[in-house]
Amino acid sequence: YLTAWYLGNYYYNIFNKTAAKAGGGSEYAMIMAWIQMAVGAVYALALWILPEARKAPAITFTQVMKLAPVGFFTAAAHAGAVFSLSAGAVSFAQVIKAAEPAFAAAIGYAVYGSSVSRAKLLMLVPVIGGICIASASE
Repeated sequence: YLTAWYLGNYYYNIFNKTAAKAGGGSEYAMIMAWIQMAVGAVYALALWILPEARKAPAITFTQVMKLAPVGFFTAAAHAGAVFSLSAGAVSFAQVIKAAEPAFAAAIGYAVYGSSVSRAKLLMLVPVIGGICIASASE
């Protein structure tokens, strides 16, 4: 499973970088990110609508509103990753993507008041730092 994830991530980065170059660079990065999220939303809705695909979640409006900040910041992180692929080297995008767990922990604390254990926070340091060091020569 992990190998398939890395392979999918590799091709995702390459295809996004190629699409960014073909699409005119970073000036259309947010449009590309929006299209990707719109396609994902249509796919999820289709899974809930089609018979025998997947049961639609039973969620109240209050729950939707509680999840809205998470959705917004997840979309912002995705848009940042797409923009970083169009703005520079793929290694720069890897640094941005490596920082997403720290971003998620900070937003979770700021918006919901939920804390992350010290052990988890300390594990982010070598992950993010290692990717930064590996990408510094590019």
